Amino acid sequence: MALADEPRALAIPIRGGRIEALLLPGGPGTPVIIIGGVETGLRVLSGTEHAHVRRWTRRTERRPVIVLGRPIPHDGAVTADLMHPRAMADAVARAIRALRGRETPVAIEAESGGGRISLWLTVDHPELVSRLVLVSVASETPNESAMTGRMAQWLDLAERGEWADFFAHLALQLKPAGSVHAEAFPVQPLFQPHPSTPERFIAELRATIDPTSFVTDRLGEISVPTLVIAGAQDQIVPISASEQVAMRIRGARMEADPTSGHAVRSDFDGYHELVERFLAEGDAA
Repeated sequence: MALADEPRALAIPIRGGRIEALLLPGGPGTPVIIIGGVETGLRVLSGTEHAHVRRWTRRTERRPVIVLGRPIPHDGAVTADLMHPRAMADAVARAIRALRGRETPVAIEAESGGGRISLWLTVDHPELVSRLVLVSVASETPNESAMTGRMAQWLDLAERGEWADFFAHLALQLKPAGSVHAEAFPVQPLFQPHPSTPERFIAELRATIDPTSFVTDRLGEISVPTLVIAGAQDQIVPISASEQVAMRIRGARMEADPTSGHAVRSDFDGYHELVERFLAEGDAA
């Protein structure tokens, strides 16, 4: 399937459902697949095209961009199975093959929960990945860790449908540590207060703290060029978790911004240039 001439969202069939892809035409460089964080599961991709066009315009100056949503099940009974990071990696592989063919690897740029999916993708389908950019990523969510406690808090709010409080807490936690006091932060939702597909978000959160989703022990199998980027002030994924990923992947590069929080892509002024230099190395090769 050829890349579209104009940005458009399309649905690709997968086992048990479908996965959405937004195709953004760009320059002659290697296409990059964008896999966002767990919040991607809060709503479908279709209908948010313009926001993604604005967000990824700079990346399309040099290469086509394909933004992937989370799987959408045909039957709610299979939601939990489809939203496991390893199962989502298989869905991403299906989408890449549908869009690019079996012999054409792509670069991957993944953030937060999307990083777990991308690690499984690279372990299970190494022929599809040429370069890997991982941002604010953890390969596991250990029991009793601050990460698990944070996700348990999110799950509690989401399962009770308290979305205003959930989004207010999330917005605060996305800030760099120490940048704002909780009592001074306005408790109001910064996003759509009633997500269209909360069941997907809840299922992915549960799977992320399930040890079967941990990929740490498989990281040594990854051999593609990898760039790991983290914020030293990340309140959601501690920088030590990203450092563990970088240390276990052969030849991986680690870049840490001392002032950024979890939202490294927007907090770190040099983020775009850093990623593009790394991706351009693959274009030259």
